[in-house]
Amino acid sequence: MSKAPINANGITKLIRSLPRYVQQAEHVQPVLCIADTDHKCAVDLISEWLPYAHTDRFLFRLAVSEAESWLLSDGEAFAAFLGVPVANLPRRPDDLPDAKREVLRLASRSRVRLIRQEVVSPFDSNKPGTGYNTHLCGFVRQHWRAPHAAAKSASLSRAVKRLAEFGAAHE
Repeated sequence: MSKAPINANGITKLIRSLPRYVQQAEHVQPVLCIADTDHKCAVDLISEWLPYAHTDRFLFRLAVSEAESWLLSDGEAFAAFLGVPVANLPRRPDDLPDAKREVLRLASRSRVRLIRQEVVSPFDSNKPGTGYNTHLCGFVRQHWRAPHAAAKSASLSRAVKRLAEFGAAHE
């Protein structure tokens, strides 16, 4: 059984919901949760957020340092989606101090008016607009090439490998 992704709307809500997701994995279906490390130690975050044992049907992965770095890692596809030159994308997205801000910077320079208007807030160019999640989720579903991006992102490479193992174990 496949369900639509859940956006917890922030790490605080996600952390509070983790026990419920673990229960869902134990009793209903396997669950994958992804969160950002925001430059904190992934091992420390996992032990803090998941201090209890959980089923092997629950997979928790952390993007270093933000999930946006995983999108930026597929430079050619993301540049085409945003309507910006591929040369403007960072070579090492995992090393960015703020990958979300880089996505917003690129989107604000897009040749695509809808990207500029909806991905970036019209009130503060450092904040996501109302269409930020919609457009980025659309990119992931339709254009993003995880294996290609994993070649430029060590944290994504580990996540892809672990997800393949997880999928094989729960077929």
